[in-house]
Amino acid sequence: MFGWRKRIGYIAPTVMELVPYEFYAMVPKGIGLVGVTCSIDNWGPAQYEAGLAQVESSAQYLASRGVDYIIHGGAPLVTNREPGFDLELVNKLEAQTGVPATTSIRAGIDSMQSMGLRRITVVTPYPEATNAKVIRFLTHYGFEIAHSVYLDIEFKKMQDVPEQEIYKRIVSAAKAAPDSEGLYIPCPQICVGDILDVAERRSEDQSSPPSPPPSSWPFGTLGYGTR
Repeated sequence: MFGWRKRIGYIAPTVMELVPYEFYAMVPKGIGLVGVTCSIDNWGPAQYEAGLAQVESSAQYLASRGVDYIIHGGAPLVTNREPGFDLELVNKLEAQTGVPATTSIRAGIDSMQSMGLRRITVVTPYPEATNAKVIRFLTHYGFEIAHSVYLDIEFKKMQDVPEQEIYKRIVSAAKAAPDSEGLYIPCPQICVGDILDVAERRSEDQSSPPSPPPSSWPFGTLGYGTR
């Protein structure tokens, strides 16, 4: 049986390309990914709201497929609203579906808090305005931003950015704030999983997991660790 241990429902804001690849690289055997997408079209508030408008029906559909946990991916969608909306959305999805849920930025926040991180460096593929809203959320929840870098990558070209370029930007960002306690790198539409260990060693930094897929928090909640 596929997903014989647990089946994780995932609501993607756009294509499911790197998410499955990085998901199965991190999770224990027997954990399955069950994904749907909202197919937003660009970095923009109107598209973020269009994606959010589909989240509740998407979550209900995933629940009807018997998933054990629901993750809403897409920090830009959630942070387009006011801080606190992440918790509001999680509570609403859980009430409507009866299934434990989280959002990607909430999972990232929970993971970093569980690791005791407070002063962090943030690297995102987002444009400046979207990056600023992510920073607003993080500071609202008590994080101090040691350094922040936004790569401003064209929405439908994220898959084209070479790993070497992402690696260089991560290492540069980490070295710019040597007193930072960790790196937060949201958005699984850029390839981070394959280079994160090397980037950590190069920067001599303790990095939080990429998000999404926000692996450590949901699986810890369900009683499973990562490999």
